[in-house]
Amino acid sequence: MSRATPIAPAKEHWTLEEWLQTEMEPRCELDNGRLIPMASPTRRHQKIVGRLFGRLDNWVVQEQRGSADMEVDVALPIGKGVIPDISFVSRAREAELLTPDGKVRGAPDLVVEVISPSTRTRDTVEKLRDYYESKVAWYWLIDSETLVIQELQWTPEGYVIRTVAEPGEVFRSRALEGFELNLQALLGE
Repeated sequence: MSRATPIAPAKEHWTLEEWLQTEMEPRCELDNGRLIPMASPTRRHQKIVGRLFGRLDNWVVQEQRGSADMEVDVALPIGKGVIPDISFVSRAREAELLTPDGKVRGAPDLVVEVISPSTRTRDTVEKLRDYYESKVAWYWLIDSETLVIQELQWTPEGYVIRTVAEPGEVFRSRALEGFELNLQALLGE
């Protein structure tokens, strides 16, 4: 079992390989050689991520669509390291992207970020840009306060919102045809 290594404050520049090979506390993402500590999640954030992941993972396995992972290191092709709340890699791309050490090397087919007040700018501006530049085909943004789900699709002109589900509405994914979810009901609200 590996132990978490504290961040070495004297180290100013990290490579993607160093980031992938180092277990850190606190967990950090990598942006242009700089470590970005991740904010501690709220209970609500974790409840949304946990329930959504359970539902999505069960569906992906049942439908034999690929692999869903929660909070794993993703080495984007643009040289940045992120830890999305949920990532999905289609069965056709698993051998190409999933590593034996449990990481993802390359652009997943879908990433999901649950937006909290402390991560709003990072998720809706910085990560959106990084996922777009990496050609992540689909990006789900879920607002932890309002429970609005937006499904964005990569196009050469930028991400386009393809699906929006308001609280209490059934979210029907275009990225994962056949996957449906009422997030408010799933949370018991």
